[in-house]
Amino acid sequence: MNLTFRAYQKEDVALLKEIWNDILVNSNAFPGEKCYETDEFENMLEEQSAVTCILADNEVAGYYILHPNNIGRCSHVANASFAISKEFRGKKLAEPLVRKSIQQAKELGFRGMQFNAVVVENLAAIHTYQKIGFKIIGTVPNGYRLQNNEYSDMHIMYLPID
Repeated sequence: MNLTFRAYQKEDVALLKEIWNDILVNSNAFPGEKCYETDEFENMLEEQSAVTCILADNEVAGYYILHPNNIGRCSHVANASFAISKEFRGKKLAEPLVRKSIQQAKELGFRGMQFNAVVVENLAAIHTYQKIGFKIIGTVPNGYRLQNNEYSDMHIMYLPID
């Protein structure tokens, strides 16, 4: 499989929204609960520091959004979210997608990357992040409400990138 990256384009918005909303509905990975409408989703994409797609054999397979984790004196630390189409999950695309986001964050002047809410049941993501070098710097007990309304711990993970 040939992997390439490119910035999202306006014609990608419907597909990217579909991938994002599928994750919202069918997993315990994103904190949001409400699916996006197209205009709202497009506005969210436009607010990001970067939105980069991963293409598998020239087909959009997933993407990441990248932005400051916080404002002002904390804005040098990036945050990212990763979304892979269900048709491409399990095909080892997460690691190159995360690595590309780190590279792009560094190019944009960020000095670290922090994930605020990695659900402890999301073992594949935790494994990928740790393989790349992220460390668990804290755990919030019962910090994430699962789809079944039970509570799960969530990790805060960090990687210096300067």
